Order: sequence, then structure tokens, then C-alpha cells
Amino acid sequence: MASVAADARAPVPLTALPKGAHAEVAALADTSPHERGRLMAMGVIPGASLRVLQRYPAFVIAVGHTQLALDAETAGLVQVTEVSAR
Repeated sequence: MASVAADARAPVPLTALPKGAHAEVAALADTSPHERGRLMAMGVIPGASLRVLQRYPAFVIAVGHTQLALDAETAGLVQVTEVSAR
């Protein structure tokens, strides 16, 4: 049985990304139906591309032509895979 290497593109919480990072939304982890609906209405859906504009005092992300401010708890629910800058 071959050993499995760690996947470099494994999803991580949005809160793990540095300012300026580009990522793709992989999943919305452990969200209530209300939280999921709110995030999806703002364009934070699996497959969406985003960029981290700011980390403090709030996480500010760009999704398409929209900029969103998320508190750390909400940002932590967004699972992403980092992609190279475009």
C-alpha cells in the first residue's frame, strides 16, 4: 500500500490565508441554513473565486466585483483552496 502525500490544495479556512491571496471557495463548513443562505446570496458559493483584501479588523474579500466584510467567525466557515494569482 502506497503512502498518501498531503494534498497541497486541501481546503483550509479563509482565515488561514494572507492578505492578497487568491482562492476558490471549496465548501461552507458547519453553517446553519441561515448563514449558508446569507453567504450564498453574497456570491460566496462553492467554485467562486475570491481575493483577500484585508484581514483586520474584519476580513474583507472580493468576490467578482463585490467586496464583502466578514467577521472572523463567519470567515472561518468558508473553506477555500488557494490558487496562484491571476
